[in-house]
Amino acid sequence: MRNTVVRSAVICTLLSALAACDNIIPNREGGTIPVHLKHVDTGTCPMTMTINNNKWAIDYLAMYASNPAIRIDGKWQPLKFKQTDWQTPDIALLKFHPSCDGKKEGNTRLQLEASAELMQLATNFRFTIGLPFEENHANPLTQPSPLNDSSMFWSWQTGHKFLRLDVHNPAAPNQTWSYHLGSIGCDSESAMRPPEKSCTFTNRVEMILPMTQLDSDLDLALSVPVMLAQVSLPDTDGCMFESPDDPVCNQLLRNLLHRPWLDWD
Repeated sequence: MRNTVVRSAVICTLLSALAACDNIIPNREGGTIPVHLKHVDTGTCPMTMTINNNKWAIDYLAMYASNPAIRIDGKWQPLKFKQTDWQTPDIALLKFHPSCDGKKEGNTRLQLEASAELMQLATNFRFTIGLPFEENHANPLTQPSPLNDSSMFWSWQTGHKFLRLDVHNPAAPNQTWSYHLGSIGCDSESAMRPPEKSCTFTNRVEMILPMTQLDSDLDLALSVPVMLAQVSLPDTDGCMFESPDDPVCNQLLRNLLHRPWLDWD
């Protein structure tokens, strides 16, 4: 059963402020959308955030994006991602937690095959958090980067982790919490075999963000605390490929759908 879910964000853009900053915003390649973290101290390693007066350290934060499109004159126009180590033409991996020793880099931008002039015509930007069925259940050993990232893979049967967040309490390092979002209810002969049909709960989240025409310098801001609203981290281990009926999983999915955890900066 396909249960792709849709969330629309509402934002307010100050055109006059942007116009005043035109002379200090550096030129960027058309179709490039940086994604910044907010409500997170990115100056520490690991990064930290405060939720309900408790400090938490971010050990892992990443998500897959797919199916990018923009709406022009009321019609959706599919786009492709630029081919990089972090993107194929159809999917992109955002990873926000570079290692503290500097040996592993992160990726905090989406790069679309779109000119600045085309982006300025758009009134909405749409993409999916998650992977299409074929890519999700393909053999990760033969997939191109970034689909071969083993840290974002669960099993051949279940597929990839569409969104992964792992945190711990610096004051009590053994206190950990995780959110791993992916498809569940996937029927196959074993965990080492891909399913032949769509999983019961696909758990792909479709994002639709309004855009202001003539604005090409677009930045997204991601708030982890807003994503985790109304979830008591000390009282639960989190949600890892569990049923949406689970109270914690249900609240987290509701947050992805209805709270402004991802908006234009």
